[in-house]
Amino acid sequence: MDPLTLALLGGGSTLIGGWLNGSAQDKVNAARGEVLQAERGRQEGFDAETAAINDQSLKRFFNFGDQQDARAHQLSDYFKTPVTTPNTPYTIAALPPSTSDLTNREIAAKSDLAKMFVNNQAEKLGALRSFGDLFGGIQRGVAQDGTAIGQIGGFKKGSNAVTQLELDNANRAGNAEKMWADIATGLGKVGMTAALAGRFMPDEIINPDGSIEGALGPTSVGGKPLVGLSVDGAVGPTSTAGRPLIGLPASRFGANASPFLSYGRA
Repeated sequence: MDPLTLALLGGGSTLIGGWLNGSAQDKVNAARGEVLQAERGRQEGFDAETAAINDQSLKRFFNFGDQQDARAHQLSDYFKTPVTTPNTPYTIAALPPSTSDLTNREIAAKSDLAKMFVNNQAEKLGALRSFGDLFGGIQRGVAQDGTAIGQIGGFKKGSNAVTQLELDNANRAGNAEKMWADIATGLGKVGMTAALAGRFMPDEIINPDGSIEGALGPTSVGGKPLVGLSVDGAVGPTSTAGRPLIGLPASRFGANASPFLSYGRA
């Protein structure tokens, strides 16, 4: 194969190798982009959940005064409710009925006073305990919110750790193209090296009459081809391994070189 053809084939293989390398890198970039986009979406989702929980914690303190008043009413109603137990019927004895109007009026008056006192004490106690009860409930909610935010932070770290593994896998997305690119580039280097060195000879260079195409000198003596023959009286060997050393094509030698052996009668 002539050097020009080898050079063209080598250059073509090198170009194909470069194109395959570019295609492989495009696949890697696309795969990495998908991984990073997915991770960005996950992190944004986690951030949105964290922001929502923070807003929920802040809203727990909104209108604190109104919340405290409402809690005071709830507590006072709770304190006003009679406490009953399974033993209540046995511990409270009903007063015997009276036929005296004065006695009945006094009993009713004392009962009303007792009821008013109990209600007043319930309202005072509800107002007293409303702040601590409300604030303690809010703090419990805030603590739960903090725990939830901590869990989300753990999810964020775990997602980031998995992303590193996904990126490593994405770097192998163009392995097939890289393999063929290496092969094509290697063949291109071989072709260019062979073309520059001129080491390959044409596949068929010997004509039927014994002459050799592209030879620099005669290829036959006395009508006989010099292939595989020795010439009597030559100043050195005229063939090696069954091929003549006379009249070889120019590609068999280096640049500006000529056959290094000649033949002739001494």
